Amino acid sequence: MIDYENISASEALRLAKQGDKEALNEMVWRLEFLPAESRNNPVEQCAWQDYWFEKAANAGHTDAKFRYAQSLINRVMNAEDRQKAMKYFQSLSDDFNAGKLKSEDDRESGIVAKLRLGTMLCEGYHTQRDAIKGVKLIEEAENLTNGFAVFGFDSMYKLGELYATGLAQHGEEPSIADLEKAIKYLDIAIKRFNPEKSDQRKLDLARQLFETQKKRIVTKKTIGDDDTNFHGAGERRKKMMDLSDAARHRLEADKAALARLRQRLAREGW
Repeated sequence: MIDYENISASEALRLAKQGDKEALNEMVWRLEFLPAESRNNPVEQCAWQDYWFEKAANAGHTDAKFRYAQSLINRVMNAEDRQKAMKYFQSLSDDFNAGKLKSEDDRESGIVAKLRLGTMLCEGYHTQRDAIKGVKLIEEAENLTNGFAVFGFDSMYKLGELYATGLAQHGEEPSIADLEKAIKYLDIAIKRFNPEKSDQRKLDLARQLFETQKKRIVTKKTIGDDDTNFHGAGERRKKMMDLSDAARHRLEADKAALARLRQRLAREGW
């Protein structure tokens, strides 16, 4: 057994060039190979991690698939990154279903991948929207974890938002049942909030969203309509995909840094 975390830089590089998936994943953290002027540059570091995460993911490394997909969806929203992330989440979900994920950590990644993929299918941001398949995946994840026991504040808040905004079904307007699910997940999120891991503002938003859904249910039950002027699913999708100039600039900077890195590594035989 090779202790990948403690092998020398030259040995990690040698094994990575042989296609060793563990070594490829180890290269993500070997910033000593970056030029000195790039090591404290977040954009250059992100490009370096992207390059090796993708290599390790394509070699079949479970944690690399998950971390790379997570990284892709946590950035400026664009079609290329989101579709690539969905590919890796789908792969992890398939691996879970096929019984290929043996360790507890890998199985947890497979379950969370189902949740992420389901959410993305419901949202339909720069991807084909399929709320039926998305909700099915989310329910699979819930059943596998005894009520999302392994998921924290952010996951629960995301699900609450999903049902509140009408993204969990094909129509634009959430039903009372959808709003009740939104309340359920937001309540779990609020209870699981950890100030060391999430911003206080997120907790405030969760509480506000929670109270709004309770008012919407009362209104729907009494007058059969929704008078809260809550944005529908279609309007929300359009708003989320409309990048600001600053976001476009960040996206261009990220892509340029990755292109420069690929060129340098290509000259070195990669």
